[in-house]
Amino acid sequence: MGKGRTLVRATLLLTLSGLALRALGVWFQTVLAKRVGAEGMGLMQLVLTVGGFAGTLGAAGVRVAALQLTAKAWGRRDRGAVAGALAACLRYGLAASAAVGAALVLMAGPLSRVLLREPRTALALRTLGVLLPLPILTGVLRACFTACGRVKELVGVELCERLFSAGLTLLLLTAAGDDPALVCGAVVAGSYGAGAFSFLLLYFRLCRSLPRRGALPPVAGRALPLGVNDALRAGLGAVEQFLIPYGLEKHGSRSTALAAYGTVSGMVFPVLWFPSELLFALCELLVSELARLLEQKDHLRLRRLVKKSLLLTALYALGIGTALWVGGGLLGRLLYHSEQAGRYLRIFAPMVLFLYLDAVVDGVQKGMGQQLHLVRYNSFTNVIDVLGLWLLLPQFGIAGYFFTYCLSHLVNFFLSLRRLLIVVEDPELCK
Repeated sequence: MGKGRTLVRATLLLTLSGLALRALGVWFQTVLAKRVGAEGMGLMQLVLTVGGFAGTLGAAGVRVAALQLTAKAWGRRDRGAVAGALAACLRYGLAASAAVGAALVLMAGPLSRVLLREPRTALALRTLGVLLPLPILTGVLRACFTACGRVKELVGVELCERLFSAGLTLLLLTAAGDDPALVCGAVVAGSYGAGAFSFLLLYFRLCRSLPRRGALPPVAGRALPLGVNDALRAGLGAVEQFLIPYGLEKHGSRSTALAAYGTVSGMVFPVLWFPSELLFALCELLVSELARLLEQKDHLRLRRLVKKSLLLTALYALGIGTALWVGGGLLGRLLYHSEQAGRYLRIFAPMVLFLYLDAVVDGVQKGMGQQLHLVRYNSFTNVIDVLGLWLLLPQFGIAGYFFTYCLSHLVNFFLSLRRLLIVVEDPELCK
C-alpha cells in the first residue's frame, strides 16, 4: 500500500509540475506566433525537427537506461551502485551527444540549404549542435532523481529552468530584431542554453548525497536497442516532418505550406498534447517501478499496475478528447486568434484516445524491457507514415496528412497493445 501511495503522490507531483511547464510552453508559443506569424512558426518547426532528431540520436537510449539501472540499484538500496550507474550513463551520454553535436555544427550549412531549403536556419543549427549535450546529460540526472524518489527536488529545478529559459529566450529575441535567422538562433539558444542551469544544480546535489561510486555497469548493451528504436522513429519522424511542408507546397505555394505546417505543428499539437502531462509523468515513474517489480518477481502487482494504468488512461483520454472536440474552435480563437487552428484541433481531437493510450503502452513496454519489439512496430508504422505523406499530400493537402497520421498511429497502437497484453500475462517473456 505504501508503494502505491508513493507512486500516486509522485505522479501527481510530476503532473502538476509538467502542466505548469506545458502551460508556460503554450503561452510562449502564443507569444512567438504573434511575433513571427504562422510562416515563421513553420520555419522554426523545421529547425526543431532537426533538433529533435539530433537529440534522440545523441541520447542513444541513455535516459531510459539510466532509469532502469538506477531503479534496480535503488531497489537493492545499494547507493554505491546508484552512483556507478549514474557515472556510466553520464559518460555514455556525453560521448554520444558530443559526437552528434559536432557533426551537426559541421553540417549545418548543407543541411540548411539542401535538406531544409532554408539557408536562414544555418545559425540555429550550429547553435543547436554546440548546446546539444546539455539537455541529454540533464536528462540522465533527472532519470536518477526520479528512480531514487527525489521528485520534489526535480520539480523545483525544472520549474526554475523553464522560467530561466523563457526569460533568456525573450531577451535574445529582443536583441534579434526581425531577422528570421537571428530569431531562430535566439529560440534555440534560449531553449537549450538553460539546460546548463539544471545540469549544474542537479549534478552538485547528487554529488553531495551519493557515496563513492561502485563498479560501472555496462550501459551500451541496454541503451543501444532503445537508441536504435528512438533513432529509427525520430529519423523517419523527421522525414515525415520534412515531407509535410514539401507535400503541402506541391499542393499550393511555399508560403501557404509553411503557414499550414506551422499551424498544425506549432499551434495545434502543443494544445492537443498539453493534458497528456499526467500520462508522461506516469510513464516516467512506471519505467522505474516496473523494472523494480520485474527484478523482485512481483508479477501480481505488476499486472495490477499495468491494467489499472491502461484503464485510467482510457477514461482520462475520452474526457480530454471530448473536451477538445467541443471547445476546439474556442481555444483556437482564444490562444492564437486563428479559426484554422481551431478547426484543425477539432479534427485531431478524436485521436486523443489512441494517442494517449499509445504513449502509456510504450512507457510500460520500456519498463518491461520490450525495446526490440518497439523497434519493429515503430519502424513499420513510420514507413507507413512516410509513404502516405509522399503519395497523398501533393494531391489531397492537409486531408492527406490527417488520414496518414491517423492510420499510422492506429496501427502502431494496436501492435504495441497486443504485445503488451502477451507479456503482462507471462512476465517471464521479459527476460
